[in-house]
Amino acid sequence: MKTFGDRLKELRKEINKSQKEFGKVFDLSESTIGMYERNERKPDYDTLIKIADFFEVSTDYLLKGEDFRTQAEKLLNDPDMQIAARDGDMSKEKAMDAIAWLLEQEKGRKPGDKQNRRK
Repeated sequence: MKTFGDRLKELRKEINKSQKEFGKVFDLSESTIGMYERNERKPDYDTLIKIADFFEVSTDYLLKGEDFRTQAEKLLNDPDMQIAARDGDMSKEKAMDAIAWLLEQEKGRKPGDKQNRRK
């Protein structure tokens, strides 16, 4: 099973940055990034959020490897969601699309932030 360090290293390599270059983005040393990637150290919450925002992934993805599809599957398997879908005669595909859209709208939103509202 992949760890936080594995996912961080994978994401860093996708953008072709060395540990030193990547560390500069967050004002962290090369050795700190190395310790994160070897799972010898964990980032604090603020740093974790900054890393997630930088890569445009969720903190859930960094910590647990769950992307929006995993979250969507969990929601689709929720009995309350199934009832709502049956009542509205919604197909699984349409429900997945709706959940993906909602998760995209919430990306980067932090606790306490106001939701996007149409004007």
